[in-house]
Amino acid sequence: MNSISEEFYRSWLTSLIGISLFCAGIWLLTWNEGRAVHHADVLDEAYNTVISLNAYESAKREYDGDLIHIGGPIIVEEPLTEPDYGIAIQAVKLKRRVQMYQWVEEVTTKSTNEMGANSDVQDYYYDTEWRDKLVDSSNFYIRHGHQNPKEIPLKTRTFIAPYVRIGRINLGKEIKKKFNDYVEVTSDERPDNKNIKLHLGIYYHCEDVWNPEVGDIRVQFYYAGLSGDPVTVIAMQKDGILVPYVTSKGHEIALIRHGLLSVDDMFAAEHSDAKIETWKYRAIGMFILYASSVCLARLLKVAFNNVPMLRSIFSQEISNYFNLVISLSVSLFVIAMAWIAYRPMLGVALLMAAVSPFMYCSINLYNTVQMQNGYYNR
Repeated sequence: MNSISEEFYRSWLTSLIGISLFCAGIWLLTWNEGRAVHHADVLDEAYNTVISLNAYESAKREYDGDLIHIGGPIIVEEPLTEPDYGIAIQAVKLKRRVQMYQWVEEVTTKSTNEMGANSDVQDYYYDTEWRDKLVDSSNFYIRHGHQNPKEIPLKTRTFIAPYVRIGRINLGKEIKKKFNDYVEVTSDERPDNKNIKLHLGIYYHCEDVWNPEVGDIRVQFYYAGLSGDPVTVIAMQKDGILVPYVTSKGHEIALIRHGLLSVDDMFAAEHSDAKIETWKYRAIGMFILYASSVCLARLLKVAFNNVPMLRSIFSQEISNYFNLVISLSVSLFVIAMAWIAYRPMLGVALLMAAVSPFMYCSINLYNTVQMQNGYYNR
């Protein structure tokens, strides 16, 4: 039987990869569970302190500094406008997206064999595309005939309405920034400026919409938080304005959802979104640990064969099933350690699930030994 050091020497590269993946998987799961526990703790603290207010009542000074829950239609007092394009919309945010028609370089690499020597040859291709950011043509391999302008004359920008209310309570700037459900502005009203052409809701600064030239630009508009749409906000009232609430652990709370939702519905939705995000990282972490166990399979077999209680598990070649069991057990152990202090019952249940495969094998081994002893004592 090989020792661990001998097996490591034989498969040092895959072992190092496996150890690196194992460390990465453990770090990702630890970070993710710590973040999930902290977020759940913050939501629980906010839930226990929130106060529901009527949107149609005036802001009361006694609620300054409190976390409040309020729902009602968005009221935007002044429309956001872009006079050059004939845009005027009463919304919380208006986004102007600018793209410029530019040269783009593409590089392909192919291998050749000349006179018995292998070499890589790079081919450069140039095409024109609409791009949001400036493409620096000074780094092109073939610069002649492929020059882009040095800057985009019109910038992408987001406008935020200065005065937005829900009922009689104003929304602060940080709250208004959270309206990010953008909808494209569609209009058939052509601008007064003849140099700007409208086609399918997009404004073109060019001579020919169908044959643009390098340096031409086009503009699209999007809005978020249309006036009159019902929303629900949970945030802190400060001087009659809603701002993010800072919890006892320094975490900011500012929740916004469309529709008129109760406090329970708001926090249930937040917990649901947090669970989905947490499980995404859990799946990635588990996959990394699975890949690690595949790389470390032979090393693990040697190590576990030195433990009599676990020797029966790895009497045969390690299969994908065993790699999956190991990765799940390690993942559940890390998750349990993160949750055991915050939610003991859940943490203990996860810990039992993590060690259950080894407990199952230990019981089987014990039963096998007992049967063998009974057979020899006959």
